[in-house]
Amino acid sequence: MSTLLNRLKTERSGAYEQAITPVVLEQETHTGGCMRVKPQYNVYAKSIDRLIHSHGDHYQLIPYENILSGLSDSLDTYGINLKGASIQFDVADTLSRMRLRVMFGDESEFGSHTMQYNTADKLQFGIELVSSYDASIVFKLQTMFLRLICDNGMKSTESFNSSIRRHTTNFQIEEAFDKLKGLNTSFNKLRDQFEVYQSVKLTRDDVNKLFKSFSKGSEGKEYLLNKVLEDKKIITLWDVYNALTNYSSHNKRAVSVGKRNAKVKEFNIKDSSMDNIRSDDKRSDEVQNFIESNTFLFFVHQGVSNTLR
Repeated sequence: MSTLLNRLKTERSGAYEQAITPVVLEQETHTGGCMRVKPQYNVYAKSIDRLIHSHGDHYQLIPYENILSGLSDSLDTYGINLKGASIQFDVADTLSRMRLRVMFGDESEFGSHTMQYNTADKLQFGIELVSSYDASIVFKLQTMFLRLICDNGMKSTESFNSSIRRHTTNFQIEEAFDKLKGLNTSFNKLRDQFEVYQSVKLTRDDVNKLFKSFSKGSEGKEYLLNKVLEDKKIITLWDVYNALTNYSSHNKRAVSVGKRNAKVKEFNIKDSSMDNIRSDDKRSDEVQNFIESNTFLFFVHQGVSNTLR
């Protein structure tokens, strides 16, 4: 058994046993004794007597076990060392979704990165893999960083070298793991991007503009962002980005309390009803789309100019 699978089996045995539950895809042509206009395709885990989800005819079932095995073999093939790495693995109770994170240790070639503008700020490199049987999230293999100085555990994924695929009949799982060849280049690009963020100083008005644009009229979301923004004399684009990723990493929502027309709104922070895997995936996409928007890129370009001086 390859390195990652060995560690999953010993360190995350509960989630691993869930993940390797046998699943099958079966065609259903009749419902309630009547012929369907179009057949549907059902994903079953028969050993636990469960229908996980129903799909159309373009769906391709890729068992979690095959995905984990393919990732593990590819990590071994490309000589990616897991010594000292930490592993987080979650599978939904319904088997509908799964998420795997591997954060590399300092003994690997990736190690960690110390930010230039604040040497107390260190980033840990890692990869994240998500998939689902119910199409609630698409297959993704992407690199990520964890901010070690941050109590809230800021997590960031990237789009430079990610594999994002829907489970359709033309999806080749083997091709998705080819992205691991350029893992070091991908980390370097993301590291450089964050250094640019740290070089951009913002006014309070700048911060408000960014938070309002991201929140799209949601006062609760804007409240959450301001609540987690670090209290500093000098605020940078990096701090704003940290607040955004805090929002994406924590499945929380702000609920308005008190009078609706009050001049100063009050909020209670509660857990969201969405499960953690789906919430993290949805909110991470939300952050990724925002940092590619013109509003955010306006400030990024200032940082690029700073680095060229």
